[in-house]
Amino acid sequence: MLPQEIISDILSHLPAKSICRFRCVSKPWKSLLSQPHFIKTHLNRTKQLLADGEASLIFVSHDSCSLYSTHLKYTHHLSHNITTFATKLSFDNHLFSYANVFHMVSCDGLILVKDKKNKSLLINPTTREIKELPTSPYALNPRFSNTVYGLGYDSVNDDYKVVTVSYYHNFHGYDHCSTKMFVNVYSVRKGTWQRAESSPHDYDIGFSFSSGIFVDGHIHWLGARLSNNASSFIAAFDLGEDNFCKLSIPTWVASNHLVELGGCLCCYPSVMLATGNATDVYMMKEYGVMKSWAKFTVIHPEHLSLRPLCLLGTNQLVLVKNEGSIGAKLVMYNLAGGSSKDIVVHGIPNEFFVGGSFMESLVSPHCTTEAVTHC
Repeated sequence: MLPQEIISDILSHLPAKSICRFRCVSKPWKSLLSQPHFIKTHLNRTKQLLADGEASLIFVSHDSCSLYSTHLKYTHHLSHNITTFATKLSFDNHLFSYANVFHMVSCDGLILVKDKKNKSLLINPTTREIKELPTSPYALNPRFSNTVYGLGYDSVNDDYKVVTVSYYHNFHGYDHCSTKMFVNVYSVRKGTWQRAESSPHDYDIGFSFSSGIFVDGHIHWLGARLSNNASSFIAAFDLGEDNFCKLSIPTWVASNHLVELGGCLCCYPSVMLATGNATDVYMMKEYGVMKSWAKFTVIHPEHLSLRPLCLLGTNQLVLVKNEGSIGAKLVMYNLAGGSSKDIVVHGIPNEFFVGGSFMESLVSPHCTTEAVTHC
């Protein structure tokens, strides 16, 4: 192998943050460590670490309206007290709120989030790169419509895509009725928006106002029939084909939200409250296979509001407890033993809110058609 190939192979095993520092060594190193092939190799190895039990979290400070991140490992559960330190993330002069960050979505280290001025931003918290997305020429008037978002990777066209589903709505008392829905797709590689041909006019996926969850080449939202507005299936947008398909949810699954845990699509109640202080979460262990839905149970000592964030290894589940209140806490819950430990986060001034999880990578939000093999 050539010397630079040896260097590339060795450095591809390092964390993304370390590689960012090596890029500053010299121009040749920066060029080498910014090549699409290297970024793709590093991303694949990082995904293996994620499977072994690593993840990062995004926070927003209530006081400064700034973003912060921290890194978690599976081995943290071995400590008597779990303590992490957050790093402040600066993205020009953009400010953020809890509402913005709560609806963030992530894929391969990229995060789609809106700032307080309602600008859609594609950011990489690790490399600190940021891209402001242009407004879609097909966007509906926000005064008369609502929009839900998703972000994912299209392996067919080697492209990251942002998907928006917008709909006009009418309100009749407390009943919500969607009338028209439109799907727009933004190609990060091309830097352009287009209207998807297959729009789901026979059902509503905006009733829960939830962001789309990316798993196995599809972005997922809960779907409801327009006739009764009751969650009855999962609407999956195929990024390779730019159209929707439907995944069934077992009739015995009561769910209001979706989340990705350990690479699998999961359903959980919007407020995890249950009789007997136990809440069931359902995981689709084999994508698209109805019979693969499996249940695991979160046991809590009192009625709490819980939101699952990520799964470290096979049995360490990270959750937000009492979200939205001053007493909100991060918790690492052991699925095997039923025990839990609070996670203390230092470095964020006063009150903060948790957005979600992401993986640290070198993927750039500025991928273009000139990129080779991978953004």
